[in-house]
Amino acid sequence: MLTRTAIAAGLAAAGIAATPTAATATPTIATPAASSVTAAPYTPERVCGPGFRRVRDGHREMRTREGAVFGHVYLMYSKRSGKNCVAAIKTAYLGTKTTTGAGIVVRGGGRSEDVQKYRFYAETGHVNGSWKCVKFWGWTRDPSGRVEASGGRNSWGNCAG
Repeated sequence: MLTRTAIAAGLAAAGIAATPTAATATPTIATPAASSVTAAPYTPERVCGPGFRRVRDGHREMRTREGAVFGHVYLMYSKRSGKNCVAAIKTAYLGTKTTTGAGIVVRGGGRSEDVQKYRFYAETGHVNGSWKCVKFWGWTRDPSGRVEASGGRNSWGNCAG
């Protein structure tokens, strides 16, 4: 029969619970907020592709109402092509397919949105936006679909090419 310490150590190794501080400590369930420190295996530069760079004021955390961070959303721009890209990169539930989305709207121009069940990130594709203002957003949900984390900018910005 396994002891509480052996069970807790096994759960901690699997990433399900925190490691107990003493042999008699009760294991605690890891929360998405605690798992948000996990580094995502993708960067926005890798997601959007060659030539895309992070723009000033183009990063937001994807937070739940309670404040847990499930990931980050990035607005990217390529000077060479004049196109924007939005990457919503998960830091919680990595490797698990959860509904994740990214979106962008260009003032006087196009709109793109990508929503599916993804393991690591969602990405809008490349949208023309040279010298045009944009709004962007991203979101993801927990595996049950009941808790959503979102972030982005709802005001027009990044208007200069």
